[in-house]
Amino acid sequence: MPHATNQPLRATIDRIVSDQAGQNRAVLVFDDGQQLVVPAELLPRGARPQQVLLIRLQIDMEETSRRAGEVARIQGELFGE
Repeated sequence: MPHATNQPLRATIDRIVSDQAGQNRAVLVFDDGQQLVVPAELLPRGARPQQVLLIRLQIDMEETSRRAGEVARIQGELFGE
């Protein structure tokens, strides 16, 4: 079921693991079983396994614009203005 833009996603912190570089990663599991691995430093202070997170998605318009400009610049270099 699609979520409305104002509805948060819910994910349970399944576990915290260390990757090959020694960085701590949090494995989040959504209600449908899908997993997302994120840097543990992105978790709220005091978060621990078995807690449920509310996750809201938002568009970063500034970064979207910056990246579009970078793509346009590279395309200009490759294919001419």
